[in-house]
Amino acid sequence: MTEKYNLTGETGIVKRVKISKGIIIFSILIIIYSLHGLPTVNFNTYYTKFYPSPEKAILARYIFSIALRIVLVISGVGILFRRDIFRKIILGISFFTVVTVYWKHPVICFKRVLIWKINQGVLPIDVLPKIDMLSRVSAIICSSVDIGFALCLVYYFTRPKVKQQFMR
Repeated sequence: MTEKYNLTGETGIVKRVKISKGIIIFSILIIIYSLHGLPTVNFNTYYTKFYPSPEKAILARYIFSIALRIVLVISGVGILFRRDIFRKIILGISFFTVVTVYWKHPVICFKRVLIWKINQGVLPIDVLPKIDMLSRVSAIICSSVDIGFALCLVYYFTRPKVKQQFMR
Protein backbone atom coordinates (compact mmCIF):
# COMPACT_ATOMS: atom_id res chain seq x y z
CA MET A 1 0.00 0.00 0.00
CA THR A 2 3.01 2.27 0.29
CA GLU A 3 3.84 2.36 -3.40
CA LYS A 4 1.98 3.57 -6.44
CA TYR A 5 2.87 3.51 -10.10
CA ASN A 6 1.81 6.25 -12.45
CA LEU A 7 2.80 7.52 -15.84
CA THR A 8 4.75 10.74 -15.90
CA GLY A 9 5.09 12.96 -18.94
CA GLU A 10 4.48 12.03 -22.54
CA THR A 11 7.40 9.65 -22.69
CA GLY A 12 5.48 6.96 -20.83
CA ILE A 13 8.19 6.48 -18.21
CA VAL A 14 6.88 4.66 -15.18
CA LYS A 15 8.00 6.27 -11.94
CA ARG A 16 7.61 4.79 -8.47
CA VAL A 17 5.99 7.26 -6.04
CA LYS A 18 5.77 6.39 -2.34
CA ILE A 19 2.82 7.48 -0.30
CA SER A 20 3.84 9.84 2.50
CA LYS A 21 3.64 8.68 6.09
CA GLY A 22 1.48 11.70 6.91
CA ILE A 23 -1.24 10.51 4.53
CA ILE A 24 -1.17 7.06 6.10
CA ILE A 25 -1.27 8.46 9.65
CA PHE A 26 -4.08 10.92 8.90
CA SER A 27 -6.08 8.22 7.11
CA ILE A 28 -5.85 5.95 10.13
CA LEU A 29 -6.76 8.82 12.48
CA ILE A 30 -9.77 9.76 10.32
CA ILE A 31 -11.03 6.17 10.32
CA ILE A 32 -10.53 5.73 14.09
CA TYR A 33 -12.06 9.16 14.82
CA SER A 34 -15.08 8.32 12.66
CA LEU A 35 -15.67 4.89 14.16
CA HIS A 36 -15.25 6.26 17.69
CA GLY A 37 -17.80 9.02 17.03
CA LEU A 38 -20.34 6.72 15.42
CA PRO A 39 -23.56 6.76 17.46
CA THR A 40 -23.74 3.16 18.64
CA VAL A 41 -26.67 3.79 20.93
CA ASN A 42 -30.25 3.31 19.88
CA PHE A 43 -32.30 6.34 18.93
CA ASN A 44 -34.16 6.50 22.27
CA THR A 45 -30.90 6.94 24.19
CA TYR A 46 -29.71 9.49 21.63
CA TYR A 47 -33.07 11.28 21.90
CA THR A 48 -32.84 11.71 25.68
CA LYS A 49 -29.41 13.30 25.25
CA PHE A 50 -30.75 16.04 22.93
CA TYR A 51 -34.24 16.49 24.40
CA PRO A 52 -36.07 19.09 24.48
CA SER A 53 -35.21 19.62 20.82
CA PRO A 54 -38.01 18.47 18.50
CA GLU A 55 -37.96 14.72 17.84
CA LYS A 56 -37.69 15.21 14.05
CA ALA A 57 -34.67 17.48 14.50
CA ILE A 58 -33.01 14.92 16.76
CA LEU A 59 -33.76 12.14 14.28
CA ALA A 60 -32.28 14.22 11.45
CA ARG A 61 -29.17 14.88 13.56
CA TYR A 62 -28.89 11.16 14.40
CA ILE A 63 -29.15 10.09 10.74
CA PHE A 64 -26.80 12.86 9.61
CA SER A 65 -24.23 11.85 12.23
CA ILE A 66 -24.26 8.23 11.08
CA ALA A 67 -24.06 9.23 7.40
CA LEU A 68 -21.20 11.65 8.07
CA ARG A 69 -19.22 8.97 9.90
CA ILE A 70 -19.72 6.50 7.05
CA VAL A 71 -18.52 9.12 4.54
CA LEU A 72 -15.49 9.81 6.73
CA VAL A 73 -14.55 6.11 6.91
CA ILE A 74 -14.89 5.76 3.14
CA SER A 75 -12.88 8.96 2.62
CA GLY A 76 -10.17 7.76 5.00
CA VAL A 77 -9.77 4.65 2.89
CA GLY A 78 -10.00 6.68 -0.33
CA ILE A 79 -7.15 8.89 0.84
CA LEU A 80 -4.95 5.81 1.17
CA PHE A 81 -5.56 5.23 -2.56
CA ARG A 82 -4.80 8.94 -3.10
CA ARG A 83 -8.05 9.80 -4.79
CA ASP A 84 -8.35 13.58 -4.88
CA ILE A 85 -12.13 13.54 -4.47
CA PHE A 86 -11.71 12.05 -0.98
CA ARG A 87 -9.10 14.67 -0.08
CA LYS A 88 -11.62 17.34 -1.08
CA ILE A 89 -14.40 15.63 0.89
CA ILE A 90 -12.18 15.60 3.99
CA LEU A 91 -11.45 19.31 3.50
CA GLY A 92 -15.16 20.08 3.13
CA ILE A 93 -16.07 18.11 6.25
CA SER A 94 -13.24 19.82 8.15
CA PHE A 95 -14.56 23.29 7.27
CA PHE A 96 -18.09 22.13 8.13
CA THR A 97 -16.86 20.88 11.52
CA VAL A 98 -15.25 24.21 12.38
CA VAL A 99 -18.40 26.13 11.46
CA THR A 100 -20.88 23.81 13.20
CA VAL A 101 -18.92 22.63 16.23
CA TYR A 102 -21.36 24.22 18.71
CA TRP A 103 -24.20 22.27 17.09
CA LYS A 104 -22.15 19.12 17.51
CA HIS A 105 -21.30 19.70 21.19
CA PRO A 106 -24.15 21.53 22.95
CA VAL A 107 -23.43 22.18 26.62
CA ILE A 108 -26.83 20.80 27.68
CA CYS A 109 -25.85 17.34 26.40
CA PHE A 110 -22.76 17.28 28.59
CA LYS A 111 -24.85 18.42 31.53
CA ARG A 112 -27.33 15.58 30.97
CA VAL A 113 -24.54 13.02 30.74
CA LEU A 114 -22.99 14.28 33.97
CA ILE A 115 -26.36 14.14 35.75
CA TRP A 116 -26.90 10.61 34.44
CA LYS A 117 -23.45 9.60 35.75
CA ILE A 118 -24.28 11.07 39.16
CA ASN A 119 -27.58 9.15 39.19
CA GLN A 120 -25.74 5.95 38.24
CA GLY A 121 -23.21 6.44 41.03
CA VAL A 122 -20.31 6.87 38.62
CA LEU A 123 -19.69 10.41 39.87
CA PRO A 124 -20.09 11.55 43.49
CA ILE A 125 -23.08 13.69 44.45
CA ASP A 126 -20.79 16.57 45.51
CA VAL A 127 -20.14 17.21 41.79
CA LEU A 128 -23.73 18.49 41.42
CA PRO A 129 -23.00 22.13 42.43
CA LYS A 130 -20.20 22.25 39.84
CA ILE A 131 -22.19 20.63 37.04
CA ASP A 132 -22.70 23.81 34.99
CA MET A 133 -18.99 24.60 35.01
CA LEU A 134 -18.01 20.97 34.28
CA SER A 135 -20.43 20.72 31.36
CA ARG A 136 -19.05 23.95 29.84
CA VAL A 137 -15.47 22.78 30.28
CA SER A 138 -16.33 19.40 28.71
CA ALA A 139 -17.96 21.12 25.73
CA ILE A 140 -14.97 23.44 25.30
CA ILE A 141 -12.49 20.55 25.43
CA CYS A 142 -14.44 18.42 22.92
CA SER A 143 -14.96 21.41 20.62
CA SER A 144 -11.27 22.33 20.83
CA VAL A 145 -10.21 18.79 19.92
CA ASP A 146 -12.59 18.74 16.93
CA ILE A 147 -11.53 22.18 15.70
CA GLY A 148 -7.84 21.39 16.22
CA PHE A 149 -8.07 18.11 14.32
CA ALA A 150 -10.08 19.73 11.50
CA LEU A 151 -7.55 22.55 11.15
CA CYS A 152 -4.66 20.05 11.10
CA LEU A 153 -6.41 18.20 8.27
CA VAL A 154 -6.95 21.44 6.33
CA TYR A 155 -3.33 22.48 6.82
CA TYR A 156 -1.88 19.10 5.86
CA PHE A 157 -4.09 18.27 2.89
CA THR A 158 -3.70 21.72 1.29
CA ARG A 159 0.11 21.62 1.32
CA PRO A 160 1.48 21.58 -2.27
CA LYS A 161 3.64 18.46 -1.75
CA VAL A 162 0.67 16.56 -0.35
CA LYS A 163 -1.76 17.79 -3.03
CA GLN A 164 0.75 16.67 -5.66
CA GLN A 165 0.45 13.08 -4.44
CA PHE A 166 -3.25 13.14 -5.31
CA MET A 167 -2.73 14.35 -8.90
CA ARG A 168 -3.14 11.75 -11.61
